[in-house]
Amino acid sequence: MSQVMEYQMFINGQWTSGHAGEKMEVINPCTQEVVATVPRATKQDVDDALGYARETFESGVWSNKPIEERAAVLMNAAMLAVANKDKLAYLESITSGATIRRTSTVDAAEVGATLLLSAMIAKELPLVEHSFFSPPWVAPMHTFWRREPIGVCAGITPWNFPLILAIFKIAPALVMGNSLVMKPASITPVTTLELGKLLYDAGVPAGVFNVITGPGSAVGNYMAGHPEVDKIAFTGSTAVGKSIAHLAADSIKRTTLELGGKSPILILDDADMEVATNMCLLAFLFHSGQVCESGTRLLVPRHLQDELVERMIEKIKKMIIGDQMDIATDLGPIASNEQLNTIMDYVRIGKEEGAQLAYGGSRLTQGIYEKGFFFEPTIFINCNNRMTHAREEIFGPVQCVIPYDDEEEAIAIANDSLYGLGGGICSKNVARAQRIAGRLRTGTVWINTWHVLRPDAPFGGYKQSGYGRECCYHSLLAYSEVKHICQDLTPDGNDKLMNVLIGSNK
Repeated sequence: MSQVMEYQMFINGQWTSGHAGEKMEVINPCTQEVVATVPRATKQDVDDALGYARETFESGVWSNKPIEERAAVLMNAAMLAVANKDKLAYLESITSGATIRRTSTVDAAEVGATLLLSAMIAKELPLVEHSFFSPPWVAPMHTFWRREPIGVCAGITPWNFPLILAIFKIAPALVMGNSLVMKPASITPVTTLELGKLLYDAGVPAGVFNVITGPGSAVGNYMAGHPEVDKIAFTGSTAVGKSIAHLAADSIKRTTLELGGKSPILILDDADMEVATNMCLLAFLFHSGQVCESGTRLLVPRHLQDELVERMIEKIKKMIIGDQMDIATDLGPIASNEQLNTIMDYVRIGKEEGAQLAYGGSRLTQGIYEKGFFFEPTIFINCNNRMTHAREEIFGPVQCVIPYDDEEEAIAIANDSLYGLGGGICSKNVARAQRIAGRLRTGTVWINTWHVLRPDAPFGGYKQSGYGRECCYHSLLAYSEVKHICQDLTPDGNDKLMNVLIGSNK
């Protein structure tokens, strides 16, 4: 067992243990060994962090800086993220269960890319725009509008992609001049804490960016309803997102919600079967299925179901499931015992409702799997869209195969969901795929691929998958207010609109 890392919260540019002095353990889901401890925040700690955020925002130490200067700081942070990518990747993997092969090539790189791109877009974003139209019934006017920071923002992130989902909120919030308090998931807080120190070293003033640690049910809910919070950005389950929205509504906080999904994969009858196989496996096995936009409703022409499933099983049998810190590992552990139990419950329900188990369905417990939270890839066939495991988000490596008879039926099944986060189409016909993509009620549609989230493209959902968008310039707009300023340019004050109101002779 390696030495346990001891972390503190990052508040006002300093490490602090918090008012209660209580700690939470962070474990490696592969071995259940404790790898780190973090403070359990109290409401007073939240008050402190938000108080410093408010103080720095009102002082203008960050919010009043020219956007070019803020962008330069984010570029510095991007370079620091690149320099520390190995450390960030290690910490992300050891705490979340993500394979080191992925975190070292995708997650850590995404941090630097998002910071850099946000800075680049911000420098080109028109912060002031002018109107050249003056209605004939008013005096000559100078009318313009400007973008300004919202104020104090709060970010709450889940445990599946701590680095990426944190930076999706941090980069746009900071570059637009806001102050920010982040609350990462209690089981994966370490990399967000590392980002706190990294941003401070890059030049973000003390108090502008803060990180608190603690359970969402207490700390997160308190933040969501806190009077000092002007905007809240949340990524997580739809159920918790609804609660966050209710808490934010009392004070009309600006909100961005990126919530759950049950994304459909439409395999068309003209699909290349090798491409389809790889696409389907990527869609539901990436990060062992613990992804909100996972493709877990596989819609396939009835006559192709058996062939596609056989191809998938053949490739699954060659995958290496094991220690996420081994570069050879394809699938790591489930992030927690709680989530493992949730997956097992859904598999049981699928069997009870009559779905046919084609592969998997069990927890792995023998040998190297004895101490970890491992679950084998699972495929149900001959499902229908009424079954529980076809309608509810499982958040695990479980695929629900639904056969269909024609294109219109497939589109209808795909859209028959409370969710609308992601979707995908596999076809050799580009025009056909794009036509169908336009009919899917989802925020993202992939064609012949999956899980490609780019910092230069918007990400978010339809329906109960949330509202608002993260990434690219859409996210910068979401962290700003628009102020309209209208100035009468009449030299003698003879405003025509005033004459209409009270008459010219009064």
